[in-house]
Amino acid sequence: MIAVDGKIIHDGIHGSMKLTGIILDLVKTPEFQRLRNIKQLGLAYLVYPGANHTRFEHSLGTWYVAKRLATELGLEKDESMLLQVGSLLHDIGHGPLSHTFETIYKHYVKEKDHMALGQEIILGNINITEEEDGGRIPEILESYDYDFTPKDVARLLRGDHEKKYLGQMLHGDVDVDQIDYLIRDAHYTGVAHGIIDLERLLKVLRIHEGELMVDEKGIEAVEGMMVARSLMYSRVYFHHTVKIAEGMLSRALEFALEEGYLWDFWKMTDCRVLVELEDLEGAPAEIVRRIRYRKLYKAAVLAGANQLTGEEKKELLNAYKNVKRRQEMERALADAVGARESEIILEFSVADLMISEPRLKATEINVLLGDGSVEPFTKVTPLANALKRRQTPRWAVLIASPEKYVPKIREVWKKVLFS
Repeated sequence: MIAVDGKIIHDGIHGSMKLTGIILDLVKTPEFQRLRNIKQLGLAYLVYPGANHTRFEHSLGTWYVAKRLATELGLEKDESMLLQVGSLLHDIGHGPLSHTFETIYKHYVKEKDHMALGQEIILGNINITEEEDGGRIPEILESYDYDFTPKDVARLLRGDHEKKYLGQMLHGDVDVDQIDYLIRDAHYTGVAHGIIDLERLLKVLRIHEGELMVDEKGIEAVEGMMVARSLMYSRVYFHHTVKIAEGMLSRALEFALEEGYLWDFWKMTDCRVLVELEDLEGAPAEIVRRIRYRKLYKAAVLAGANQLTGEEKKELLNAYKNVKRRQEMERALADAVGARESEIILEFSVADLMISEPRLKATEINVLLGDGSVEPFTKVTPLANALKRRQTPRWAVLIASPEKYVPKIREVWKKVLFS
């Protein structure tokens, strides 16, 4: 539906959203339209059939929440628009299936995670699409008379801004990105844990002494968000079947990369990378077919942190950080049980191996008390510390394989991995 001075988009979460000016021009770019073809939750639809929403929807939703927060806080025009543009483009660098291939980026794309790629796109250094009119994002940003540059937008993606509160609004402990994805992911997965009080949150955030803070009256709203985030991580994002599917597809891509194929996978969309992998012979094609028809590997081991010694945790953490070491472990276990290398996958709950994890640590947002003093959130409510102690999922290491290898893996996995 076209409005007189813009366009109306009807969103399943936030309702009707009116796009005008610089926001509408950015949404029309090939880079942003590409996000329609990247699932927000990767392979989670194999567990939660409704989880087919995309980065396109989430990016629009994040922009909408940012616009509302800017209004609530009374940001001046240029600050408001910088926050809105940064929020709209915060996921512009995502590769196929969102976070599924995140560890592969670090090893094969050399320092380029999706945020770094997003910054390069905004600066005009990368054209992530094959369209001739791609690469115009910096041109669009510079064509409007706002007091910020493409470089300012790129920095904001990592929460980097001289005005700390602007960075915190997009990349902080209570930010517009998390607010949208928790509500959206809960809605489309059907998991009620992610429901948060959006209206209350928007009204209890304050700017005080150059920082984003929560008013004392809003403590419960932030507690609710923290609980929602923790439960969504354990129930959805780290669901063991989702991690098995992601691990399988990641191994398919690793095999392709080792053979010299798909080095531009990070430019692809979901369907494209699946088709390209399926067209290859051997393990990649077999794994994609298994995922396509949900013939997933079975969990042979789901070991909690309390089942591992300190040295064993260090070994696994090293394997998480070092792709080659993890591949060596998978090959050793495959040899021990008579499986092919592609039939054994190790996945890790990094939070439990490292004890803490940035997105799940007790929030450090400050609370503005009624008498004008400021206290860290952790000192005002005991719930934050309780959530910090809570394990993310109930497992720290997951080993999966075709069902016929499961009994043998359970017998030998510790001896093979830690001998």
